[in-house]
Amino acid sequence: MPDSFHFEEIGLDARDKRVYESLVAYPQSSLRKIAAATGINRGSVYESIKKLTEQGLVGSIEVGKQRRFTAANPDVITELLKERQVKAARAQVLAADYIANLPKPIELNAATPFATFFEDHEGVAAVLRDVLATCREQDYDSYRVISTKRVRQYMYQNFPNFTQRRISERIRVRVIGIGNGGSPDELSERKIIPATRGEAPSCYTLIYGNKTALITMDEANVLSAIVIDNPGVTHMQKELFDHLWQTL
Repeated sequence: MPDSFHFEEIGLDARDKRVYESLVAYPQSSLRKIAAATGINRGSVYESIKKLTEQGLVGSIEVGKQRRFTAANPDVITELLKERQVKAARAQVLAADYIANLPKPIELNAATPFATFFEDHEGVAAVLRDVLATCREQDYDSYRVISTKRVRQYMYQNFPNFTQRRISERIRVRVIGIGNGGSPDELSERKIIPATRGEAPSCYTLIYGNKTALITMDEANVLSAIVIDNPGVTHMQKELFDHLWQTL
C-alpha cells in the first residue's frame, strides 16, 4: 500500500492509521480482532478507536453483547483535510491582524548590538524562518552563508523544506563551504575553502538583512545559535564575506 500520506496531516498518528487500515480490510471487527490483525495491544487499539471515532473515521454497532467497529468512507479523510485548510486560512487572517495590532517595541540604541540565543533543532528552525521572513519583509533578495559539513547535515532537521521555500520566494544565497561546499541548489552559488587545520570547525554563519546568526554544535550534536541584530556588525560581516568571495 502506498505510504505517501501520513495521518499526522489530520491530527492522528501512525498507530491510528494502522487501526483504520485494519478496519477498512476487516469491517465489523472487535477490539480483540483489531489487536490480533495489527499486533497492537487492546488498550492502545481502544485509544486509537476513540480518536478515530472523534474524527468521524470509525463507527460502531452492537452485535449481541459485543461492540464491532467499521471504518467510515475514506472520503472523510479528504473532508478533514479541507476543514483543516479552512481553519488554517482563518488562523492566518487572525494571526496577521494580531501581529498588526501588537504594541510597537521600545526602540533600542541602534549602536548597541542585540543578541538572541536559540537552542536545539527547533531553535535553529526558528532562525531559518527568520531568514525567510527578514528577506521577504525587508526586501532583501539574497543572503550569505559560511557553511561546514558537520553542522549543515543537522541544520534543517526541523525545517526540511527550507530550500524549497527559499527557492519559491526567489531568494538567492551565496555559500562559502569550509572543507566541503555541499550540493548546488537553484538560486545558489557556492565556493570552497579547504580546511587547513584538520577537520572543519562545527560552526555555521548566516548573514541576512541586518542580522548575523552564528550556529554551533557540541559533541552531542546539540545545536545552538546566537542572532545578532545590528546593522554595524552585519555590515562588517558582509564586507569580510564579499572580499573573501572575490578572492576564491
